Amino acid sequence: MLKTLKSRLQALLPPAIFLAITWYFGWNALHGSRGLEAQAVQQTALDKANLSYQSTDASLSQWETQVADLSDKSIVRDELEEQARQELYLASPSDIMVQLPPVTAPVTQKQTK
Repeated sequence: MLKTLKSRLQALLPPAIFLAITWYFGWNALHGSRGLEAQAVQQTALDKANLSYQSTDASLSQWETQVADLSDKSIVRDELEEQARQELYLASPSDIMVQLPPVTAPVTQKQTK
């Protein structure tokens, strides 16, 4: 009886070890630090970083364009001065100012039937 039990345990030991090793690697493949769940979290972080990079890159391109427009070759000084005066609501001493009377809305009469 004892000999039979010992032989059965010896027969069950290799499959039990194999199942334990398989369970260990399977659990780590799903829940481990490099498992499927961790990859999903990392992919989400990567997507957020890519969106941030794209918005920053677009902002950088816009700034580069604005800086390139500030070179002496691309600025027309008269247009720059005109735009600055418009923004600051100023007039040049050489400008001729004509004051117009305020515009009033036309009065309409109601028609009666």
